[in-house]
Parts: sequence; C-alpha cells; structure tokens
Amino acid sequence: MSATSKLFDEIDRKYGDKVKEMGEEQKMLVGLPYLANTEDLIRARVKARRLQIEYNKTQPTSALDGASGAALTEGQNLMSEDRKRLLSELLELPPEQVARVEIEPPLWCDYGTNIKPEGAFYANYNTTILDCSEVRLGDGVLFGPNVSIYCGTHSVSVKERKEGLERSLPVAIGRDTWVGGGSIIMAGVTIGQGCTIGAGSVVTRSIPDWSVAAGSPCRVLRTLTEEERA
Repeated sequence: MSATSKLFDEIDRKYGDKVKEMGEEQKMLVGLPYLANTEDLIRARVKARRLQIEYNKTQPTSALDGASGAALTEGQNLMSEDRKRLLSELLELPPEQVARVEIEPPLWCDYGTNIKPEGAFYANYNTTILDCSEVRLGDGVLFGPNVSIYCGTHSVSVKERKEGLERSLPVAIGRDTWVGGGSIIMAGVTIGQGCTIGAGSVVTRSIPDWSVAAGSPCRVLRTLTEEERA
C-alpha cells in the first residue's frame, strides 16, 4: 500500500460516521472522498475560471515606463493595479496580503481561495495550482515556469472513482524555497524551508529543510551547509 493510500485510510478512520454530517467542501478540505460536481463547488470553480481569464489578459504595470537606473531596477515588480485587484479577488485575500505576490500570467487554479501566500512569492509563466486543499506558500518562495501543484487526486479504488468521488490533500512549501521550472508537486507533500527543487522534478514525498533535491521521483541530493543557510 502506498503512503498516500495509508494516509487516506487514516483519514477515513478518523472521521468515521461524522462523514454523514459533513458537506462536500468540508470533506474535500480534510481529504475525505467527496463529490466535486455539487452546485456550490461548480459555482466556485466557474467564478475562479472567470477571474483567471481576466487576470491572464492583463497588461504589466505602466509605472516603470520611462524609468531608468535605480528607479527601474529597484521597482521590478510588474504587477499592474488590475492584476493586484484580480489576484486579491481570486484568492479572496485583502490587497495588503498579496502586495508582495507577483505571478506572471497565465495562472491556472481550481478555486484560488485555498492558495495562501505568507509573504513575498514569485511565480514565472504558466503556474497551475489545483487547490482542492490548502496550499501554503512561505515567504520568499520562487517558482520557475510551468510549475504545477496537484492537491486533487483519486483513490486507486476503481469502485470509488466510478462513484464519481475524488480526494485531495494539502501542500505546503517553506520559506525561501525555489522550485525549478517544469516541476510537479503532488498531493500531501510538504517541502521544507530553504530548499531547491531541480527543474523537471516530480515531488511525490515530503522534502526536509535545507535540501537540494531533484529527479522523478524527487530525492534529496544534499543538505545545505550552515554557511549556505540564511
């Protein structure tokens, strides 16, 4: 049995008969089997799709037009006011909480509301975050292009899939971690602080603090020395 399957079994035992009293969104957020095609969840995804389309059509800021020297190099954030407003709406966070977030379009997500940046965050082009569960992004996290986070998953049980049930597990990325382009981070993974994830990695298991890791599946290559840590 895989580690994910074992975790799902633990979650099922933990909630037991309480499942009958829970809504589909509640079940989704704690890792229980849930039906994604309920009215509330469909409406939430449609709202997110519309906001993403608007966000992905925005222009970068014009505030740097005509700037040069320090005025240009010290103001590299390309987020226009439209982008900031739409991102605030998509994530349902106050503007001050996304003030240090810069995401290059296109951005794709399921709901947006489960994405939780905890400070400065930069993502290069074509980020995909299937945020059926909470996705925590520590201060100073950097994404290369084409990084994907897949919280959503399915049981290996064909019976469960045929019933239309899905599963989801949270993802967390610690502060000052860099995720290289084309990497995929799977459901239930925690990446520690100060890590580097090599381009093209498939991260199926959690990575400890201060690790340089790469590969498919991603594995730790070395641990940063004390001198390399900030």
